[in-house]
Parts: sequence; C-alpha cells; structure tokens
Amino acid sequence: MSDLDDSSEEYSEKQKRKNNKTRKKRRKLSSGLALSNNGYTNDSLLCSFFDELGNGDPSVQSFQDIIDSLLPELLQTRLNLQKGMIELGQNGESLRPPTKAEVSRLIISLANSNDPMSVTQAIAERKLKLDRERRRAGVTSPEVRAADSVTPLPTPRRLIPPHPQVIEALDSIQTTPFALSFLSRLQGTRALIPSSAIAIDWETITPWMSLMADIREHYVLSHPEREQPVETLAPIIYTSLEESHLRDVHEMLERVFWNGINVTDSLDHFPDRCTVVASYKRLVVGVAILSSPRETYITYLAVRAGWDNAGIARSMLYHLIMLNPKKDITLHVSVNNSAMLLYNRFGFKAEEFTAGFYEQYLAPNSRASKNAFRLRLRQQ
Repeated sequence: MSDLDDSSEEYSEKQKRKNNKTRKKRRKLSSGLALSNNGYTNDSLLCSFFDELGNGDPSVQSFQDIIDSLLPELLQTRLNLQKGMIELGQNGESLRPPTKAEVSRLIISLANSNDPMSVTQAIAERKLKLDRERRRAGVTSPEVRAADSVTPLPTPRRLIPPHPQVIEALDSIQTTPFALSFLSRLQGTRALIPSSAIAIDWETITPWMSLMADIREHYVLSHPEREQPVETLAPIIYTSLEESHLRDVHEMLERVFWNGINVTDSLDHFPDRCTVVASYKRLVVGVAILSSPRETYITYLAVRAGWDNAGIARSMLYHLIMLNPKKDITLHVSVNNSAMLLYNRFGFKAEEFTAGFYEQYLAPNSRASKNAFRLRLRQQ
C-alpha cells in the first residue's frame, strides 16, 4: 500500500505542477502579454470568454466546453449580421457580400481549376482579389450610387424631309463644267485654254499639289500677320508638243531616262498626232511621244517626280492611242519596270525579249534591267 500511496502522491504533485503551468499561461492570455488585439475591439462575449479562462479557479471548465457553450451564440450573431447585409438583386433575388472565408475559397478554387477561365470569371477573380487587398490595407471601397432623379433629354427637332424631286435632280447630276461651277465664281478667273488642247482635267490631285497646299496652309497658320499668298486653282491640260515645252521636256526626260535626249525633231513629225504633253499652269508634268504616224512606236512616256501615281501616264497613253486608231502600237520596256502593269491594262502583249537592249543607255550601277520586252497593242 505504501508503494501505491507514494506513486499516487507523486502523480498528484506532477498534476499540481502541470495545473500551475496551465494557470500561468491563461493569466498571460487574460493580461494580453501573449495575445495582441490586432486592432479588433473585444465584445462582451470575448471578455467573458477570457475571464473564464484566466480566473484561476481550479474548477474551470475545459476549452472545448467553453467553445461549445459560446459557439451557438456566435453563429447566431454571425447569421444575424449576414441577414442585415442581404440586398435584392435586379431580378429580385437575395444577395449578400461574401465572407472572407468564402472569398478565399473561391479564389483558391479558381486558381486550382484546370479549365481555362472565361472573361467573366477572370473579371470576378480580379475584383475579389482587389477587395481582399483593400480589406487587408484598411482601404474602404468607393461607394457608387445612382442619382435620385434623371434629367430627360430634350425632344429632338423634327426634320422636314427634302422634296423627292430635289433629291432626284441632285442624283441626276453627273458632272459640272468648270465654267459653270461655283468654284469658277469663287476664283473670279478663267483658265486660258490653248488651241491645241486635247483634254482638260480639273479632278486630278497629285502628291505635289497636295504638298504645296499643306505648305501654304502651314504658312498661313504660322504667320497670320503677314500677307497671305493667293493661289488660284488650275487644271491639268493635255496638249500637243510645242516649242515652248522643249526645255522642260528635255529636263524631265533626262531625269527619268538618261542624258542627251533631244526630241526637237518631234515637232516636224505630226506633233498633233504623235505627241501628248501634260502641263499644270506653265509646268510640264508629263510627256508621251510616238516616233511617227506610220511607225507608231512609243519612244518616250514619262511623268515628273511628285506627279506620278495620279493617272497622268494613263491619260497620256489613252489619248496617244485615240489619236492613232486602227494602227498597231509598239514599244520597248525594261523587264523590271512597273510600267508593264499600265501597258497590260491597255492590252499590250509581249511578243519579243531583247537581251541588253538598254546596255548603251543605262549606267552600269542602274537598278533598271538592261533587258527589255517588246510590247504590241493590236488594233487592226
């Protein structure tokens, strides 16, 4: 019996020491040395909970007993708070903000999902993460409320539809001659039309004309105090070659082809049928020349730089063909010249390949091919 008594006394001593350590820990919890409030305020339930843990009474209940007694009341309190946050959605359904645990579980489930997220899911995940970070940083979400009243828009004025005959008359207008147009009244002048004119083009706007218009507009904006330049519009006029055109024609052909070109003899071989010159005011911007009415071989077709890609070459070639009906027209063109596309549109077909045709004309470092195609337009 003595051994049992000794062992029981030893066990009781150990149990007392263990209970004393437990009471010390509970006192620390109650005094706040081992637990910080992290900014949260303790309500009456938490205060009573910690008081009951740290009162030093040997007959204190276990931790599980305390939680079991307080848990129903805590759950009911949370439920009441959640019911107070319920709002009606657009379709009349009950909605409430998710709790922190629900947000965390939803973010984790979206992140662990193997299926690709839709756009709606990605937007929802981003908003949930943003709200979570705002709560952690203590930043309140901006509250957006709709206005209590809506100002109605003014009633639009009733438009009176135009008379059908007016619309029909406007649709029937195809083009207006410049002499009868409103533009000619604004200018107050009339362009001088030479007697040898083949065609007059008021519609074409070339890159150079657009550039000059931009420069004049910039000058007006930059120097409003100065006298503004007056620029009158003018058409592109297609005429036959005249002696006054020779200087500009020679300069342009030397820039496009090679040096030493002279077409003065074209004035002696029916220039009204074998030459077409495009000019803007007094500037020659394009030229097309046939060798003679009998041979009908196109020796030169060129357009001044800055005036290309505007249909001038197409118009000159068209008028040259119209001036020589029922006759085959031939020419040579470099194999890598983009003018091949223009000739193909008019029906020219390649009938011969000549190697080194431009060997004596082009410089050794020229990018143009020295080989040529002989093209023919059959009109017979």
